[in-house]
Amino acid sequence: MKKKLQLFSLSIFLFASCQKEHEELSNTVQTQQLVASADNCATEGLIEKVFNDCGVVRKYYIQLPVGFNPDSTYPLLMAFHGKGSGVKNKACAWKERIGAWIDENRFIAVYGRAYNDLTWYIDSTCLENVDEECYVQNIRNEMTTLYKIDTQHIYWMGTSNGGGLCIDLSRKIHWVSAVTSIACYPWSELRMEDIPQLPLFQIHGALDGTINYDGVEFNCLDFVNADSACQQWAAHNGCLIAPLCSSAMIDGHVLNRSSWCGPKPALFAGCLRCILRKEVLHYRLEGIGHQVYEEIGIIPGYKERLNDDIFNFFKRH
Repeated sequence: MKKKLQLFSLSIFLFASCQKEHEELSNTVQTQQLVASADNCATEGLIEKVFNDCGVVRKYYIQLPVGFNPDSTYPLLMAFHGKGSGVKNKACAWKERIGAWIDENRFIAVYGRAYNDLTWYIDSTCLENVDEECYVQNIRNEMTTLYKIDTQHIYWMGTSNGGGLCIDLSRKIHWVSAVTSIACYPWSELRMEDIPQLPLFQIHGALDGTINYDGVEFNCLDFVNADSACQQWAAHNGCLIAPLCSSAMIDGHVLNRSSWCGPKPALFAGCLRCILRKEVLHYRLEGIGHQVYEEIGIIPGYKERLNDDIFNFFKRH
């Protein structure tokens, strides 16, 4: 009888231990799944790609438009987030920011992810160097292998540090068709002679307290003034005529617009989609600070207007 009681106690102990181990394992798996979901943008329905061809492991995320046809050819938009904290994958935010416009305009999108979720490394700054040129080149090579990409229509856009990456890489990579930089403008150390004549759309909040509209030294770069930086880019593109300026009111916020070498509305249909024009477009957003998408996202109609204008700019080039 004593032996039976011992065997019964042992079985109860083993069952309890196994049950506890199973619960711990289940909790661990659930935690890993939640972390993985947040980390790889699975909740956004994006495709994660991983490679280590540039010396370190890097990731990026692909959004295919609704109704994607593998036999069709698509323009490609690469989008780069702002500086991160090292604890959050900020690439996922782009699906909410521009995902509907990717579907509507029939683009394929790539959402880049900074190394260690921290920062994009720009030459001539005081930051440690990571080979971002290799990263972006590798993305292009993989995307043109995986999908039918119109290589004459590949675009970059970025916010803050990501916008700086777009501007910096324009010195080294010359297959991009047009660039949109939000909350970052060309800095004084930038050698314009290293950049081809390239269409630029620069959007900046007048209340930006990080990269101030009227200048600041930030990350060892000297930012002088957003409008004058765009004017310098326009002169480099050969736009010698004074800009066409206008203003619009969007949900109580003033948007001031300056355009160099832009298409005249009456001639747009006959300008061959401005292939030979080197348009420079600058928006000053009154009442908006550095976190442009976060701030305009709560203003009805504002995000829609800006995204419409960004995608129309890309389609003109």
